[in-house]
Amino acid sequence: MSKADLPGETGSSEAMAVPVSSGSIAAPWAETLEARVASLLGKGESLVLVTVVSRTGSAPRDAGTRALYTQNGPEGTVGGGLLEARAMEAAAQSLFMGQSSQVVCDMSGFTPGSDMICGGDMEVLCEVLRPDHAPLFALSAQALRAGVGGMWVVDVNREPPLRRLYLDGLPERADMPPDAPLPPDVSLDIAPVRTLLAQRKGKPGLVEESGCRIYVEPLAAPPVLLLCGGGHVSLEVARLAHACGFIIDVVDDRPEFSNPERFPMARHCHVLPAYENLVETCGVGRNHYVAIITRGHGFDRETLAQALVSHAQYIGMIGSKTKRDQIYEILRAQGVPASELAAVCCPIGLTIDAETPQQIAVSIVAELLAVQAGTLKRLRFEE
Repeated sequence: MSKADLPGETGSSEAMAVPVSSGSIAAPWAETLEARVASLLGKGESLVLVTVVSRTGSAPRDAGTRALYTQNGPEGTVGGGLLEARAMEAAAQSLFMGQSSQVVCDMSGFTPGSDMICGGDMEVLCEVLRPDHAPLFALSAQALRAGVGGMWVVDVNREPPLRRLYLDGLPERADMPPDAPLPPDVSLDIAPVRTLLAQRKGKPGLVEESGCRIYVEPLAAPPVLLLCGGGHVSLEVARLAHACGFIIDVVDDRPEFSNPERFPMARHCHVLPAYENLVETCGVGRNHYVAIITRGHGFDRETLAQALVSHAQYIGMIGSKTKRDQIYEILRAQGVPASELAAVCCPIGLTIDAETPQQIAVSIVAELLAVQAGTLKRLRFEE
């Protein structure tokens, strides 16, 4: 790969799904960073995308952490403290000058006046994005919503940095005619750059390629949390999980417990009598986390039986061990393998002696984050 080019560069009728209202700004459930960037750029605004591109040693945030610096100031965080101050100061200067920049923050604690003694350092790219980048980020946002895989590749040696989007395919609702040529900064030939991401074991970060420092980042859709049941606990879980980056879907058999007014942060609010056709209606797949918190044991059992065939990333069910054992006994009698039941997190949530809906929400969301990070260690129920 040369410094001038990146790879591929050439010139049911009973079910009711209640839609979420949206205005000129994308609804919260759709607010991926890509969607937010596309919205701002589409209004003619320039902004700075602040990205942690490398981390060595101990540091507060890993490569791939992103925030924005807009005409109204910062949105999001890349770590706080001195790092945050330096990064946002550089971003403000980049926006003012119209020129991208890079910042290295030493957090070893050996520099005068250091307020972060983490033992490592972080490199941050402050990348100026202009309105002509809007179609690129709009397409990436559409790909994320459609579940189309891809990756960002940025040559950080150049000024401005050369950013390209590689996709496994076009999302069905891409805002372009079927026969229209792709924008020059988009490629459907992702194979040549997969090896770059493989060097990072699928994680964001810098790689060296033919003398170039290339930043690679998988285009990863946020995880989806399906809340089965719209009661008090689910409402608190929705609030906290949404704040932690989950897309929220809600399903209940009662319209008054599954609607946009009650769950304004939700992408979809489904109303399903008896929770029938749960997996199909809610589109549950491998990117889903399913939390079963319905209003009765019968509904819990029904939703669990359906969720077990969905290949969801996580399934958790609220309730005592006695309730769990009774439900599991019924499902085993119906032919559900014990190995599948053993993978269910029940009682749901980390053990913190939670009692109130807010406390229970903390235990559940903490468990979801542990699963997402691959750090969950639990004692499983043994037969």
